[in-house]
Amino acid sequence: MRSITVLLPLLLAALFLPVQAAEGKTERSLFEKETPVPLRTPLDQRFAESWHHASLAIPREASDAVQLRRVHLALAGRLPTPQEAEAYFRDTVPDKYEKMVDRLLNSPDFPAFWSMKWADVLRIKSEFPINLWPNAVYAYHRLLYHSLSRNEPMDRLFRHLLLATGSNFRDPEANFLRAAADRTPRGLSRNIALTLFGCRTEQWPEKDQQALEAFFSQIRYKKTWEWKEEIVFVQPETAPVSLTLPNGSAVTIQPGEDRRTALADYVFDPREQVFAAATVNRTWCWFFGHGLNGGSGDDLPRPGPDALPEPGKLLTQQFSEDGYDFRELCRRIVLSAPFRASALPRENLEPQHLEKAEHMFAQFPLRRLDAEVLDDMIGTLSGNPSSYSSVIPEPFSFIPKEERTVLLTDGSISSRFLGLFGRPSRDGGGLDERNNRISAEQRLYLFNSGELYRKMGRIPGVWKIRGRALPAQLDRVYLLFYSRYPSPEEKQLLRRAYPAEGKEKARFLQDLCWVLLNSKEFLYQH
Repeated sequence: MRSITVLLPLLLAALFLPVQAAEGKTERSLFEKETPVPLRTPLDQRFAESWHHASLAIPREASDAVQLRRVHLALAGRLPTPQEAEAYFRDTVPDKYEKMVDRLLNSPDFPAFWSMKWADVLRIKSEFPINLWPNAVYAYHRLLYHSLSRNEPMDRLFRHLLLATGSNFRDPEANFLRAAADRTPRGLSRNIALTLFGCRTEQWPEKDQQALEAFFSQIRYKKTWEWKEEIVFVQPETAPVSLTLPNGSAVTIQPGEDRRTALADYVFDPREQVFAAATVNRTWCWFFGHGLNGGSGDDLPRPGPDALPEPGKLLTQQFSEDGYDFRELCRRIVLSAPFRASALPRENLEPQHLEKAEHMFAQFPLRRLDAEVLDDMIGTLSGNPSSYSSVIPEPFSFIPKEERTVLLTDGSISSRFLGLFGRPSRDGGGLDERNNRISAEQRLYLFNSGELYRKMGRIPGVWKIRGRALPAQLDRVYLLFYSRYPSPEEKQLLRRAYPAEGKEKARFLQDLCWVLLNSKEFLYQH
């Protein structure tokens, strides 16, 4: 075990020195540039104004290596390949970052990764307590995936979901109203408010909750002769009825009309911006770990953008004017100054300003990678992806080995690894169901898993690292794990640690991969 012993200084640094604690010019240059992040857009100006009012300096721009890694994980849910990283570092055109963003937005990885995010919200799961069953799950997920692949306007998709009727097997939109443990009007209204308003109605006054419930009192379900199929339908009105929208205005529903239509007109009205604000705040939370309002991303006190700070109101307006173009929303976010900012605090920042800087996005917030993304990364690096099979006997029991974990359609299909690293249950559709905090149990698994250590031993062969000179080996390994080259100090430490001969020499790269896997720089989005 000598090779692990001599790598101990690097392991200790990787484990216990968080990225934001980097000290000294050399260390900081790995993660940030010396210049402030550029302020190029009206959105950036709104953030700059908020930073100025809070007495926060404009953050420095993250280094090219950090931005390369960050945007690949954020848009595609994967690390850049060594070839992609080297090509990006060689590129000298001024707009290389923008070109990389557009390439990722138009790649197959984008809908694959983001269908996972939206599937959490839409509660795509076959077993208890949702009980969509596999036929419905796959139809529902393909509807979502194809919509993201074609970049259909988000309001069109979600309006169809809200107004859906029909068979859960043959009309996949109908699963939006079936994916609820509580199908009473109150249960349905809470799910719809969480998904479309970004609000938790449990916190509303009782009369407001009852007013929203009334829009779903006509929804009915009936079974068919086909096992586990259900039909969603609407019991028609027999007399005019007056209902109250969440903004306080009254609407009259005539006989034969669907109450949900009036609600949909309100939710997707460009003047109200209810769905636009909810989507912007939730998407921002997916990129940064907390919403523009500082909350969980789906806890607006009331529908609409009024609860958002000025940058959020502007982004909501832009999303609405862009025709609910989700890719364009993501593009605006990853081109923004907060996304391109360093994760390191400014030097000499007062302790009371540290939390404020992260809360106001004057410093990119750190958070552990999603369980599915981490599983895919380990599988890609080792050439040995995880295998999954369903405990549900019908209709699909085995997942293709080559399929990415982020594309696991059914929330009921999981593994010990995904459960350990906080994959959400998809029971309630809230963003807080996903746990991206590191835990002692996760650390023990990463330290002690023999299977994981053996996977690290496959990496030198899979990526053809052996046989190269030591500097080239180190470059390759660091590009694989960190999307950057090792610093001179890291190379010096590793040269001293490199065994001259024997089994320790053969195992050196495996041990190095194990150390880098356990590092915060690998496990965290930074």
